[in-house]
Amino acid sequence: MLHSLRAGALAGLLLLTFASPLTAEEAVARGAVRFNAAFEGGAIGPVEVVGETVFRVHVPGQQDERGRNRQATWFYFRMDNVRGRDLTITFTGYLPSEYNDKANQPVNAATRPVFSFDGEHWTHFSALEFDQAKQEQTVHLRAETDSVWLALVEPYTHSRLERLLTEIAAAPCARVEVVGQSVLGRDLQVVTVTDFATPDANKKTIWLQARDHAWEAPTSFIAEGALKFAVSDDPAARALREKYILMFTPMMDPDGSALGRVRFNANGWDFNRHWDEVDLRDPVWLKRTPEIWYYKKAIRDYSTNGRRISLFVHLHNANSEYMVGQAPTPDDPPRLERLAHLLATQTQFEPSRPMVTRPGFERAPNQPVPWWVEYNVPSVLIETRITPGTKLGGSPTAEQRTAFGRELLLAMAAAVE
Repeated sequence: MLHSLRAGALAGLLLLTFASPLTAEEAVARGAVRFNAAFEGGAIGPVEVVGETVFRVHVPGQQDERGRNRQATWFYFRMDNVRGRDLTITFTGYLPSEYNDKANQPVNAATRPVFSFDGEHWTHFSALEFDQAKQEQTVHLRAETDSVWLALVEPYTHSRLERLLTEIAAAPCARVEVVGQSVLGRDLQVVTVTDFATPDANKKTIWLQARDHAWEAPTSFIAEGALKFAVSDDPAARALREKYILMFTPMMDPDGSALGRVRFNANGWDFNRHWDEVDLRDPVWLKRTPEIWYYKKAIRDYSTNGRRISLFVHLHNANSEYMVGQAPTPDDPPRLERLAHLLATQTQFEPSRPMVTRPGFERAPNQPVPWWVEYNVPSVLIETRITPGTKLGGSPTAEQRTAFGRELLLAMAAAVE
């Protein structure tokens, strides 16, 4: 007999419905396992109760403003009343999934979800059963505590970023500025780190952007590592601050990160797909996607004020690691190649293929002008892995991602030296 739990309100509360005379109250009284996603970043779809400790958990997913491109790369929930129980959980609902309007499989056999017995310290499942045709993952877990948390990747919440920025703002070498608000009114911040006592005239600017998509929580750990290093007393950090202006966009999508969304903002717009379309003169775009509007304006204002961003990196997550460069002038490809070489040889980054560089200077006259050409900003998209890597000896941990923040910042600076 199949019992089911279905997702309730947007907050993540679960309503129990049973196909048998057993009521929800009776199930709780008998010690039934309970599911909860009513907390920051929580997300869960319907839950099928196959047995007392056997469940099928559906990944909720999210669609774009057209009702297309369903992405199902985020779940984050808690199971209560589980101490001493041997749990079997099958994650399903990854399909149907689309990417660029084409069918897509978001996970593979190497994708390892994570679990935590305290909601703070996370461990990857060392093994799982993977059904390629159904795109289903089945994991087994013996619970050591009353509650266990599960997620696709280790969560990084918006409130954690707020605490971090309070810490960063206290450093004399840092300035945290609010440049606008998200669709739902959350602050959008840009962080500047440099030695303010040293004139900016001979400094180069490098800019790091994270969390374009809410599910890409590992990029926030990288940004945190870079920010903490940038304001630290590490001699290498002091040297950077004397020669560079270090700019950070720590979280592009605070709404999605807080609400447990996947890829699109609260209005359904994908930041990656609409950067070039957003016209700063058109108030319609400010309403649709204020996140792009305000951050694009920040980049434009900086770049058109007699300064140039020497290198802009925006971080993402995927099942493998790779880079895509964008070179607005013929002088830019060498620095992008230097960055690729430095990351591959001196950091934990392990690219699955050579970097592809898009030369904006070879653009046909009738083609639209991309933002990085318009503002003369050499940029690199970096996909960082969520699957096991040879260099890391397994799936990336939060500590390894944080350490990569330091490595990445140093490589960016060296690439434009």
